[in-house]
Amino acid sequence: MIRGDSRKKLIPPTQLSVKAGFVVYSPQDEEKKIILLNEGELVALDPKANNKVVFKIRPGNLVGVGSLLEREPIRYVFQASVDSSITVINDECMESELKSLPVWLLAVIKAISARTRRINESIRSAKTANPLAGLATFCKFFKKDEFLQTKALLQEFSWLTKTPMPTASEALKTLIRRKLVVFQGDSSCLTIPNPYLLGIFSDYQKAKDLDKPWHPFNLTLQQKRILVLLSTLENGTSKDATAWIAFFKDRNLEISVADWLQMQQFEWFTERANHLLSLDLEKISYFETALKYEQNIKGTVK
Repeated sequence: MIRGDSRKKLIPPTQLSVKAGFVVYSPQDEEKKIILLNEGELVALDPKANNKVVFKIRPGNLVGVGSLLEREPIRYVFQASVDSSITVINDECMESELKSLPVWLLAVIKAISARTRRINESIRSAKTANPLAGLATFCKFFKKDEFLQTKALLQEFSWLTKTPMPTASEALKTLIRRKLVVFQGDSSCLTIPNPYLLGIFSDYQKAKDLDKPWHPFNLTLQQKRILVLLSTLENGTSKDATAWIAFFKDRNLEISVADWLQMQQFEWFTERANHLLSLDLEKISYFETALKYEQNIKGTVK
């Protein structure tokens, strides 16, 4: 007769208190893990640059997400700069407690993992001749109005994209002048009022690099009126092309077939079955936001 619970024993995260100077994770560590900083501060040191401080980790942030979840190598040495409290999650813990970890911790891990993946993608796209577009893409992943350390942000962007610090600093000044990023206090901190707008600004910069027209800034007056009208409809409103053209005509917005074909390039509609075209309010919002902040994007804001 078999006695006892045959299920694999749950392995909880490890809680540790570490002294200033203690290395919590390094490229030499064979074990993959996630470090959650509960209290204190960690610094990321670059072993290829005489252990220069690249950026700092604040309480509530994670390191090693890409290492454990994406199996990516650790680039930096993470060291406690002051006495700190950390939570360590390794492979065994993740495997055994994936379904029993606190909901808040799973949510944090999922969010950071997604952000890490997006930032890695942005890093690859940021390695271009346009550091302004790269910095905008990098910054769009931060939370709205989150207080960020200016120096740490520039250092992280510079090291991840291999952009020289002076160049990164000039790009940041440009974002500040356009009010896409806002300094706080003595400029040691900054916030991002509208991360979504930074993504739009990056698209605009990329279009300029390719010397291509950017649709939001090339709308005719009639197309702008149609944009406003469409923004009042429900997302997913569907009609065939003939019905849409008739819909605009009934509202004194008569358009030609040529005008209609041009509007298809704006991707305001998504093709559905039975030749129906469904309204995409997300794309409508993209155009509206671009037009609302045209001066900021073009750099003509006062």
